[in-house]
Amino acid sequence: MLNAKWKRTVQTGIWTTMAVCAFLAGGCHDDDGASTRATNEKAAASGQPQASNDRTSGIVKRIVDAGWNRPAAESVVDLNAEWFQIQAEENPTGLEIQLKLLDVLGRYSDLHDFLIIHPEAAGLLASVDNPRSVAESLNVAAADGEYERIAGLFVQHAAPKDAGRLAQALAANYEQIKVLHRRGFIGCEAIFIFNRDDSAGREYQLWLCEALSARSEASEEELGSFVNLAIRQGASIRERMKKDEQFREQFRAELWPKLMQVLANDQSPLEFYLNEPNLWDLLMLENGVELLSRCGLLPLDLLYGYPEIGHRAYPKVLHDKVIQILLRQEEQAIHSLMKFRDEPQFHKFLERDLSPDTRSAALAQLLAAGTNYPAKLALYERLSNTALADEVGPPPSGIVTWIPLYYTLYEVPKKRLQGREPTGMDLLSAVADPLFLVFDLPTLPAGGGTAAARKVLISGGKEVAEAASKKIIEKGTEKLFVTTLRDSGLELAKKRVGKEIAENMSEKELADWTITSMFSQVQQIVSSTAGKATTFEITKPVQFMFSYSGIGRDSWKRRTGLEAKLFMRGDARVFVRLGNLPLAILGSRGAAFLNRTSQDLSIGVIAESEPGQDALNEGVSKIVSAKDQLRPWAQNVSAWWLLNASELELELSQVEAKDNQSKGNKN
Repeated sequence: MLNAKWKRTVQTGIWTTMAVCAFLAGGCHDDDGASTRATNEKAAASGQPQASNDRTSGIVKRIVDAGWNRPAAESVVDLNAEWFQIQAEENPTGLEIQLKLLDVLGRYSDLHDFLIIHPEAAGLLASVDNPRSVAESLNVAAADGEYERIAGLFVQHAAPKDAGRLAQALAANYEQIKVLHRRGFIGCEAIFIFNRDDSAGREYQLWLCEALSARSEASEEELGSFVNLAIRQGASIRERMKKDEQFREQFRAELWPKLMQVLANDQSPLEFYLNEPNLWDLLMLENGVELLSRCGLLPLDLLYGYPEIGHRAYPKVLHDKVIQILLRQEEQAIHSLMKFRDEPQFHKFLERDLSPDTRSAALAQLLAAGTNYPAKLALYERLSNTALADEVGPPPSGIVTWIPLYYTLYEVPKKRLQGREPTGMDLLSAVADPLFLVFDLPTLPAGGGTAAARKVLISGGKEVAEAASKKIIEKGTEKLFVTTLRDSGLELAKKRVGKEIAENMSEKELADWTITSMFSQVQQIVSSTAGKATTFEITKPVQFMFSYSGIGRDSWKRRTGLEAKLFMRGDARVFVRLGNLPLAILGSRGAAFLNRTSQDLSIGVIAESEPGQDALNEGVSKIVSAKDQLRPWAQNVSAWWLLNASELELELSQVEAKDNQSKGNKN
């Protein structure tokens, strides 16, 4: 669904190519805008703002007339001059939409000073319903020295509605998002995107902040486990908080601390509880902590059931009796509870007031009866309590008061999980092998790093560096993180619950472990490249996080339609490259522009590396310096945000079809 602001631009009437488009297109047919690019590079090299020229003055005048101050207008048009020119020639309808949205920013005079400094953000601000909230997020980040990092999140959440939700999350949780992202947690913002306008959202927000604060020194695995839980159960917890006041009041103050007590007492992993929405009902019981600590997941199965695999819960009238059996850990009775849960006569047997010895002896005989158990139950029903005690005698070896950990924590969950498809399994199949590639130029194998990069830089300017660095990148590509589903989850499960249990798990059972392991390894890889001359692809991790959390679906859909890939540099700048896309959406030169600016950023990786800095110190003036790398990044993300602001051709055609249908109905 299109946002309200963009709908208003569509409703202005039939789209026409403005005179300024033709004006921009005239006399500008050099390949890939070479003359414009040369002008821009000259201005960038001089460090001075590029003056408005004949090709851009029409756009400057237009948005100034719409209320912009001239410095802001010139800053935005200067940065996007080549993009606007390409759009005028290849995508005039898209350009018209983009300019109409920029016109709207004329009403926000308080944002113009920000746009003078950050002209690349114009398309982003123009696309959202509340541009001030987005600008405030970026302003806070800029003051903190984290502008590129936070801007990179908006590159990922580029669709207007997604960007608006991200701005709300940053307003409430900027520090937490920043810290998690610094640690290498790609997609961490997803757990903070929710409604905080009601008591449930506010209470959930308090819990989330407290829980993360308690994990400020946690390992990557511990942090991955918690984020896995927050994504898996966050929505259901908030929904229950809305409907159940008692639950809302108890969750943060009582229920969560109880779960933490269980984990601390028996060193059980959080992964055991990720798929357990009834976990909180159990912990609300007076003896919930004891049940969970002593019996693992078994109480959840018996008291609440798993209807998706045919495990019905015991009636509430029997819950006290079931809890008593579990806490006494009567082995024969527990086996019977599992085997005869669907037998009405067995339920009647449980209702009887029998001593533990009599009950255990009776159940031992019931289990021994095999397929003849119905006759045994019928016999028990005819006998009084006293007669039953005489009939069955004492239990064979007394009450067994200990259940092996293997049975409690593995056998029961294993039986329960067969046939279940944990959320996220299909998604993992699509992204985990390999997760992403890393290009680390200074540390290429076979001596191809420092010496080769220095040779490239010194040998002859930007053009030579561009061609040679591409060759280096292609040659030096290493699969830094390649894993299979089973291997990834299995290794973590072995570490946390032991080899014997882990190796008997199916891939379905390992799904939660695999997700946590993936989160952990992504953190390690990203954090290890921070500040280095490195560029790596983050498309698949971001895709997985969006799919797994349900956040950012519009942005993911658009990237998929454009075959767009996301890359992150060691300095946290995120940028976009496009694959083969329908020319009707963007055009070949538009795609080439985005891809060329992204290539410039790869060249910048070399320039910012140790050999690159050595070369710059030796006087190679034509190589783009680290400082000047801001411009190709700004051009890349600016074009990406403008493209997303215009909602793309497909959505435009859908709106036009709807309008035509409406007109037909009126006629």
